[in-house]
Amino acid sequence: MGETTFVVDDMICRYCKDMVTRLVTSINGVSRVNISIPDRTLNIAYDSRITDAYVIRMTLLKAGYKNIKEPDKVLLKAGQS
Repeated sequence: MGETTFVVDDMICRYCKDMVTRLVTSINGVSRVNISIPDRTLNIAYDSRITDAYVIRMTLLKAGYKNIKEPDKVLLKAGQS
């Protein structure tokens, strides 16, 4: 199993939450989606044998969500400096 969290800055309303939930749960292998509108975060659990964070990110980008960050990778890079 894989798990990732994205910060989606342009996910600001209930409509966005519903749209993102539908988009992400339609990806084969995604098993859980938790969204926090106030924090603008999207936490996803998925089967890493079927999909990955790249596929999820690209799905969001194609849907028009342009400002997507992965805080885990940002923290990792900052800690390596």
